Amino acid sequence: MEFDIRTLILVIVTTYFIQALVFFYQYKIHKNIKGPGWWLLWSIGESIMLLLIFFGDIPSFHHYGIALRNLFGALGMIFLYIGTLRFFERNVNLKLIVLIFFIFFTFHLYFNFVNDNLKGRIILFSVLFSAISFMTAFSLLKFKNREVNLSANFLAGTYILYGVFFVNRVIITHFGVNSADLLSPCFLNSLIYFIGLIVSISLTLGYTMMINQRLNSEVIEAKAHFELIYNTSPDAITINRLSDGWFLECNDSFFNIFGYTKEEVLGISGTLISFWKNPNDRLELMKIISEQGFCDNYEVLLLRKNGPVFAGLLSANILNVRGIPHLYCVIRDITERKQIEEELKHKNEELKILNVSKDKFFSIIAHDLKSPFNIFLGFTELMVEQSEGWTLSMFREYATRMRESATNLYHLLENLLDWSRMEQGFIPFNPAAIHLNLLIGESLTSIVETAKLKEIEIISDINDDYEVIVDKNILQTVIRNLVSNAVKFTPRGGKVTLSALPVDDKKMQISIRDSGIGMSPALISNLFKLDVQVSRKGTEKEPSTGLGLILCKEFIEKHSGKIWAESKEGKGSEFFFTIPCS
Repeated sequence: MEFDIRTLILVIVTTYFIQALVFFYQYKIHKNIKGPGWWLLWSIGESIMLLLIFFGDIPSFHHYGIALRNLFGALGMIFLYIGTLRFFERNVNLKLIVLIFFIFFTFHLYFNFVNDNLKGRIILFSVLFSAISFMTAFSLLKFKNREVNLSANFLAGTYILYGVFFVNRVIITHFGVNSADLLSPCFLNSLIYFIGLIVSISLTLGYTMMINQRLNSEVIEAKAHFELIYNTSPDAITINRLSDGWFLECNDSFFNIFGYTKEEVLGISGTLISFWKNPNDRLELMKIISEQGFCDNYEVLLLRKNGPVFAGLLSANILNVRGIPHLYCVIRDITERKQIEEELKHKNEELKILNVSKDKFFSIIAHDLKSPFNIFLGFTELMVEQSEGWTLSMFREYATRMRESATNLYHLLENLLDWSRMEQGFIPFNPAAIHLNLLIGESLTSIVETAKLKEIEIISDINDDYEVIVDKNILQTVIRNLVSNAVKFTPRGGKVTLSALPVDDKKMQISIRDSGIGMSPALISNLFKLDVQVSRKGTEKEPSTGLGLILCKEFIEKHSGKIWAESKEGKGSEFFFTIPCS
């Protein structure tokens, strides 16, 4: 049975044209998928190849037509191979492609223009087509994945059969079967064109299936990713019908935050469940959405299932589900954040109180600084105006009092400067190991003279082997302040005893005990408070501000230690503090 070859070629060209439209559409809408553009070029190349067959009857164009149609045919097969590799996002060995094409086209030109040999051209063309077919089939089988397994196997099978057909054509042509003109109405030409038509349709179908399978896989994967994000989000997410609040979907966090089960919520209108502490908030939310189409970061108080109120931050947007408007809501539980904000607010209030306390503190300091200066100025004025006729003993007495006033003023200024430097972070902190006895001995140097004047004995009952890890300058300030206070509030003839006792391998407890006037429980409870006035005069009217104890507390805490006092009125006081030891 013979067919009109020209009609058959036109049918095949029409088929290739439809294929080109299919691949052009795929290329336009799926720019992220690599491959359809190359398959589009294959369809165009094959169409041009078949159309050029009609110009074979023109003598002046005969050889040029053969060269062009075989060129486009070869390029079409190469484009199929490249498109397959790019679909699987594999690199193309361009050197190999160029080499194959160069060899093919060089021999083709030879058999066409130098030695007009139809048999050689057919064998050369068939070898190229079979080789590209087998290479493409191999790539499909090697690089296929689970998502496109079916379509890749179908395409690979088609390419293998196509390659086998051209291998058979090489054998038939080589062993002497006469090669007819491509427009000759013979069985072999009809068979070639029918096989070409079937293969082209099969390839178009297979590649379209492969694209769709990949798209379906990506949709399924994207859906899985969305569901994972949806269900693992710490925020509550709901999808409600806009018209009546009917719950279409809720994520797991919604049920965890609100305390409901799926059966209690899904398929029920949101208006039937009490989520809002203030129902007017829902009306306000819907008003915002109706005006803007969305809502961002709307703070609202919500109710859990059993009634507890929590602060929520709600964002919502409208989306269509099967053409019906729904509300996509994300609700974040910001209870913890609101608590932190409240804590910060509380801390700010404490800071304001602290600043007020500091102002009060500096007011006290100003008063206490003024008193020693007044005494000092009073003595100097007295010496200037009434010193005539004074004896040496009188000069000595007033000089002694002036020295005491100057010493108290110096200690007050020293404490004030230390406190100021400490608040600004200007006091360096460099702890190092040092013998405790040595440190205490150096600290008491400036106090011993004052103690002698009051006939107070200072006793250091500390083991010579004790070693502590402290900042030497800072701890000397602590010891000077505590011992000075002990001397100040101890009557003449009393004692001040320093002792130390290891608490454990890492801490040493030091105590400074005096036989002084003691303190009331109320005074003890306010000793280390900046906003409470605890100053009182010493046993011989020595001034006191309480500033030294504030410094001691800050400095001991800087060493990760603690400081406290024990006392009874009339029975003396004992101050304790802990510091690191080695």
